[in-house]
Amino acid sequence: MSAAVPKRRWWIRIAIGVTVALGVACGAVAVAAPSVAAVACPRCYGLTGLGGGVYAERDDDSYRRLVDAAEQRVAAFYGGREAHARVLICATDACYRRIGGGAEKGRALRTKALLLSPAGANEVIAAHELAHLELRQRLGAAQSAVPPWFNEGLAVVVSADPRYLGPGPDRCRVPYGEALGVTRADWSAVTKDGGDQGYLRAACVVSHWVADRGGPSAVLNLISDLRAGKPVF
Repeated sequence: MSAAVPKRRWWIRIAIGVTVALGVACGAVAVAAPSVAAVACPRCYGLTGLGGGVYAERDDDSYRRLVDAAEQRVAAFYGGREAHARVLICATDACYRRIGGGAEKGRALRTKALLLSPAGANEVIAAHELAHLELRQRLGAAQSAVPPWFNEGLAVVVSADPRYLGPGPDRCRVPYGEALGVTRADWSAVTKDGGDQGYLRAACVVSHWVADRGGPSAVLNLISDLRAGKPVF
């Protein structure tokens, strides 16, 4: 009986040590990568589940409806959706900072999640970010073959963002010849001032690219070519 007691205490000490270690590790992850922690446990960050993988700071079903509408835009362009991610929506800047957001309106986390700030909690921004997720999902390992200007321009086209595209046959809001310069420029340099010129030009070029090749099916063909290792850009 006396030998069993120390043995039990030994196991208790191990269990306590493991629990403490896990707690420290989880805390370190939350500090170093709050977005990852928030996606793993939205409720731990004060977000309410609205169903369908949507979590919001406010228990407001309009958030779920805007995500549904954004997903429909993506599905309409691609003929369906392959990327299915958690969507975390903040109603306050404090919430967005808490889950790892910055000055951007929205942030896509690879193919797993989407974070939306108060300024980005609308159908167009959600569709733009979901379009990024969809393209990454479909490209797989070939995603690095897509230049930033095409990636961003395509997201604008899919989301039909009226800030960067007009309603007419030629949807460009800048001259096409001028817009073509974005294909040769460094994307980070074009967008470093936070202005709209990069997105206006990229949206113009990609909208022409899609239209000249028969519509959204051209993007599906592009994805197939890139996955097969064919040089496209």
